[in-house]
Amino acid sequence: MARIGAFFLSLSFLELIHQASGVQMRTSDHDVEVNEHGTATLKCSYDLEQPAKPRLEWKMIKGQQISFVYFNEALKANYKDRAKITNFGMELRSVTREDTATYRCEVTASDDQKTFAEVSIKLIVLVPPAVPTCKVPSSALSGSTVKLLCEESEGSPPSEYTWYKDDRVLLEVPAKNSMDSNMSYTMNSKTGTLMFNPVKKSNSGSYSCEAHNKVGRSARCSVKFMQINDLDVSAIVIAVVIVAFVLLLCGLGLCYARRKGYLGKRRSTTSSATSRTSAPPAPEDFKHTKSFVI
Repeated sequence: MARIGAFFLSLSFLELIHQASGVQMRTSDHDVEVNEHGTATLKCSYDLEQPAKPRLEWKMIKGQQISFVYFNEALKANYKDRAKITNFGMELRSVTREDTATYRCEVTASDDQKTFAEVSIKLIVLVPPAVPTCKVPSSALSGSTVKLLCEESEGSPPSEYTWYKDDRVLLEVPAKNSMDSNMSYTMNSKTGTLMFNPVKKSNSGSYSCEAHNKVGRSARCSVKFMQINDLDVSAIVIAVVIVAFVLLLCGLGLCYARRKGYLGKRRSTTSSATSRTSAPPAPEDFKHTKSFVI
């Protein structure tokens, strides 16, 4: 039994050696971050089983789109002036936010037992956030649901958001024994939403927000005031009474006009005119005055 176990162990060891033989890829950094307009160094190296010259390719992967950066020993047109291949790695200068993507280094060695290997490197171009856009309603009724929005699309990595009320920071989770704990709101710092459910009259105030990521913080958006009003029951009752009174006057006016015969006369005049128009003319009587005998 021991001999059988040793036999299978040796087979597994030989299989691992066989799988390890051939071209091997490696990189010292799978994630690279660089400020916009800086230089990104994507390191890629490999080991060969046979000392033949392999074929090297670099590709950019962005979502579902795959495009060549280096192919057939040449940089593609939009990379010629700002990229170079160094020891099988790649140096990319003057990067912009459009260069944020996954870059794949691929090597094909036709003489090796394992002929193909690849390694992927994620490049993130760091961009500070722009001044966000704030969407704050100017007024609302107490007891309703109100949502405030803060958003911007320039920052890389994506921005997070901080809301201010009357120049005070609103915590994402209100601390106990604080003024914020008396406010009924829900905040999501990643999406920039601030929701009051329900909104109260005490939520009236001046609101603004700012965006931030690991690169920096933006200026705040322009301050916007939100006024929360209580439901005015007395005004609603007065409005209903006024509408009912107007409808009553209209009804009395119709009854008076019908009693005086204004509506009836108009109908009779119309019907008599119609009868005169539609009655056929009476035929004239034929009178025989004379008779002739032929």
